Amino acid sequence: MKRMSTLGVGALLGMVLLVSASNTVLSETTRDSRISDIVEAEVKYDLFSGTVLVAKDGQEIYSGAFGEANKETGDPINLDTRFNISSVQKTFIATVIMQLYQEGLIDLDDPLTKYYPECPWESAEQIRLRYLLNHTSGLADYRDNEEYQQNCDNYTRIDDVLPLVWRYPPAFKPGERFEYSNAGVLLLKGIIEKVTEKKLARAVEERIWEPLGMKNTTFYVGGDQLAGKAGAYTLAADGESYERVPGEPSAYAGGGIYTTVGDLLKFDQALYTDRLLTEENRNLMFTPVEASPNYAYGWIVVDFGGTTVIYHSGGSGGFNSEFRRYPEKGYTVIVLSNYQGAAFDLANKIDCMLLDLPYEIATEEDLHFKRGMHFQDHELYTRALESFEKNTIGDRPHMPSLYQAARTRILGEFGQEKAIDLLDRYISLADESTRPSIAAAWWRKGVAYEQMGEIEEATACHKKCLELDDGFADAQAALERLLESK
Repeated sequence: MKRMSTLGVGALLGMVLLVSASNTVLSETTRDSRISDIVEAEVKYDLFSGTVLVAKDGQEIYSGAFGEANKETGDPINLDTRFNISSVQKTFIATVIMQLYQEGLIDLDDPLTKYYPECPWESAEQIRLRYLLNHTSGLADYRDNEEYQQNCDNYTRIDDVLPLVWRYPPAFKPGERFEYSNAGVLLLKGIIEKVTEKKLARAVEERIWEPLGMKNTTFYVGGDQLAGKAGAYTLAADGESYERVPGEPSAYAGGGIYTTVGDLLKFDQALYTDRLLTEENRNLMFTPVEASPNYAYGWIVVDFGGTTVIYHSGGSGGFNSEFRRYPEKGYTVIVLSNYQGAAFDLANKIDCMLLDLPYEIATEEDLHFKRGMHFQDHELYTRALESFEKNTIGDRPHMPSLYQAARTRILGEFGQEKAIDLLDRYISLADESTRPSIAAAWWRKGVAYEQMGEIEEATACHKKCLELDDGFADAQAALERLLESK
C-alpha cells in the first residue's frame, strides 16, 4: 500500500501488508476464542476502552463492551453506547451523494460552481463533484486553521464554516493527485442540503438511518445533549491516568456523527444489497481511480492479506473508530473507542487473526510503549526514554521501543551516539516486515550524524536509506540539503 497523506484516520499497518495469507482455516471455536484473547489483553493493560463487533456474512461472531463511557461518574460502556465516529461519517455522506447521482439529481461531473457560484477560486469551474468524493480536488483542510481550532464548538451550520474554506485556494490542479481534505466533504454536505432542500441531518436520516432501523445513530451539533454517548479521553500528563478531551467538532465542522457497532453492521449489510444503491453504483463508489489509487468515493480500498478491504478510519479528540469490510471473505470488523488511537491497533490485530497473518497479544511492553509515545509527543524526552528502555533489555527487545528510544534522543538533540548504537542494533535485528522500516532507521541515523556535524556519515546513511527505498522523501530532501551545503 502506498504511503497516504494524513487521514486523521490511519492506514493499515505496513508490517502485515508484506505478509501473504496462508490457507489455514480456523474453526469457529478457535476463531472466537482468539478474538476474545486479543481484546481482553488490550483491556487488561488499559490500552482499549470501547466496543467491538466482528461479523461473518452479516452474522455476529463476537461482540463486547469495555471500559467507562464517563470516567467522572463511572458509567460503564455497553453495546448501545454511542461513539463519535469522526471521519467514518464520510461513508454516509458518500452514500447519499451516490443516491442523488443514481436518482439523476446531480452528476458526478458537475462543477463546484453549479452549487457554489460564490466560490472565489479561479479553478472552481474545474472542480468536479467526483474530485470532492475522492480527495483529488486540491482543497486545503480548513480544520488546520487556528480560528477553527478555537471555535469548533460554535460552528452549527455549514455556512458558518464556508468562509474558512474559501480562504484557501486549491493547492494543485483539480483531479491531478490525492490529498486528503475535509473541506471537500463539507462542500458535499452543503450540496446534499441544496439538492434535497433539507437539513443534512434530516436528509441522511430519511435516506439511510430510518430505512435501515439505525435507531442509535444521530448527528451532534455543538451544545447538544446526547443520551448514551461516550466521553472522549486521552492519557494525562502522568502517562498513567486518562483525562477528558474538551471540545467536539459538530457534524457541520468535520465530525459529529454518533453511532454504535450494531448500527454500523446494519449499514454494512445494506451495502451488499440494492437497499441503498444499485450494484452498479456501489461498484462505482468502491472503485479508486489512478489519481487516487487507494481512496474511492468516501471509502479507502486496498489489498490486504491476499484479499480486498474496503474501510474507513476516524479520529478526533479522544475518539478513534475503525469500520472494515472484507467482501471476498465476508468479514466485518467494527471497533469504536473513546481512547485516543486505541481502535486502530486492536482492529489490526483482529484483522490479522481472521486472515491468518502474524499478530501479537498485548503485553506490558505495549503499555510501556504507549506511555513512551505519549511522553515523546509532549516533548518529555527523559520520561519517554524511561518507558521505552524498559522494553529494550535482553536479546529480544520490543522493536518499536528500540526505534523510538533512538528517535527520542534525536528529537531531543541529545545522546546521538547512543541513538546511533540503538539504530545499529535495530537494523541488525529487523527484517523486511519490521516497522518502522530498515530504510527509516538508516534515515534516522543520518539525522543523528548530521546533528553531530558528521556530514560524510550523514550523507552515507541517507544514500543507504534511498538504496532500500528510493521513494523515501525525507531522506531525499536531507541528501539534497547536505549536498547543496558542501
